[in-house]
Amino acid sequence: MRKPNNIILFISFAIIQIILGSLIDLGPLLFISVYPLFLITRPANKSIHSTLLWAFAMGMAVDYFTNSILGINSAAALIMALFQNRILKIVCSKGDWDNQVRPGMREIGAGRFLTYLVSALLVHHLAFSLIESFGVVSFIYNLPRVFISLIANTLLILLIEYGLFYKNWR
Repeated sequence: MRKPNNIILFISFAIIQIILGSLIDLGPLLFISVYPLFLITRPANKSIHSTLLWAFAMGMAVDYFTNSILGINSAAALIMALFQNRILKIVCSKGDWDNQVRPGMREIGAGRFLTYLVSALLVHHLAFSLIESFGVVSFIYNLPRVFISLIANTLLILLIEYGLFYKNWR
């Protein structure tokens, strides 16, 4: 089966994010953020500039179409993208991720992918919460929200990753 290109994946993840974000509204306790899967599964051998451009574009698209504060998802996605290769280097040995086309569940294994996913999402959610609350003072009150969102988004992303990429492209 032929793998889709970046533009198709970008549009697909933006649409999924917009639809899920508008359908699932549990108030201030949870924010749905599945678009980071598009960013963390970009090939590790791509340039950081390319990854940052995709992160900025995805964040701005999500911000624009969900009527959120313009730039908040973009900034969180950029921060996550900056840490992406560092996290991947910690989770996987160099030989495991150097030649990978896509650092997904099938390619690096379920355990390593879960560790990679949770670490990247934690960076994203902490950045999102810090930017949204404009500092550390009210950030303490947002910690439960960060961890509830981290658990929910990890489960959603694992379902998407397993259903779309792992199961269908073996």
